[in-house]
Amino acid sequence: MKYQETGFRALYKNFAAFPLNDKFRKAMEGYPNVDDATCMLVYGYIDHEAGLTLEVLAAGVECEERFKFFDPSEDTRFFIRVGAVEDEEFALFDDSDNSLSNRYSKKLEMLDTYNVDEEIEKTREMGFLDDCRHPHYPDDVQVYLMRDGLNPELCWSRIIGLGEHWIMGVLLNEPNQNFDYHQGEKIAFFVEKTEDEKIICYSDMNPSQLLKPEDLEDGSMLREAIAAFNAERTEQGLIQIMEILRDSFVWVPCNAVLSELDQKAFADLIDKADGNLDSLVGIELSNQDNIRMIPDILQNGDQFFFPAFITTEDMGEYGQHFSKVQKHFLEVIALARNNEKNVSGIVINAFTEPWVLDREIFDLVEKMKSRLVQE
Repeated sequence: MKYQETGFRALYKNFAAFPLNDKFRKAMEGYPNVDDATCMLVYGYIDHEAGLTLEVLAAGVECEERFKFFDPSEDTRFFIRVGAVEDEEFALFDDSDNSLSNRYSKKLEMLDTYNVDEEIEKTREMGFLDDCRHPHYPDDVQVYLMRDGLNPELCWSRIIGLGEHWIMGVLLNEPNQNFDYHQGEKIAFFVEKTEDEKIICYSDMNPSQLLKPEDLEDGSMLREAIAAFNAERTEQGLIQIMEILRDSFVWVPCNAVLSELDQKAFADLIDKADGNLDSLVGIELSNQDNIRMIPDILQNGDQFFFPAFITTEDMGEYGQHFSKVQKHFLEVIALARNNEKNVSGIVINAFTEPWVLDREIFDLVEKMKSRLVQE
């Protein structure tokens, strides 16, 4: 079999034998018995930036479709990008008994640095994306950029994240037309089946309707957008929420923390009351230092989320235990990103009709252009 016939999954995280030519033999100097070898044992992995790669584990010999592999090199590493052998016949090996994994475990441990997060790993399992993938770079897909007044344009995007109904990528080349997005910037894109049953990836880059500040004041527009998206999760609904959030103010529950100096002043006042706390009624105590407002963090299983609410009423009974601070949503993103608990996202209205902005797309909201116009 050949790579052009199998695609990347045949080699990804699998053992295979490729013929050993003179070029590869020279590169394998230092591998035991390489001078007598006729083939090489490889293990396939994906370098997120360099594509499908074969780690050469050992030299070997083939005789009547039977293979014998030698010990690994202790000091030498050699890897091959799949494009260099895509026309070569190779043999795959079943390692269900872990005999190869155990024998070459030290070599395989070196590949742990190429592990990716669960979201990217999931996209590698999506067979429907295969027609859009680069043949040598499984994490790179072609995406149609779409905007009214411009021609659809295919650009390469490297997958970096996965949402519930969308995929996050980074543009790998500069578009020829002005989509207001450039090489190196993140985009959200979607997968669609055309009328002729072809699978395509596309990103809608149309600017949205402009807003006036008063349109956002009571939060009803954001509330309606979240409700609509939760009822029918569409691409346009997701973009609508993010664009409204980009220009919105929300409420953050916070714990008020006094400085040590102010805490001491408060404690001294209580001591002077000598148990008669009623005597403190009506007394004003001015803080000498700034009061720190520490946002509360919600936990769901092993994940942490930064809560924000459209109105203070949306906090319900939960909000009675906190000070309430109104912040522009871009400030909230900064607070969430820098929180010591490494939050997974920002949850809007956690106790009524919740919606989560995943951490991976914080910067998508930040780079959106404001829809607000001043009269």
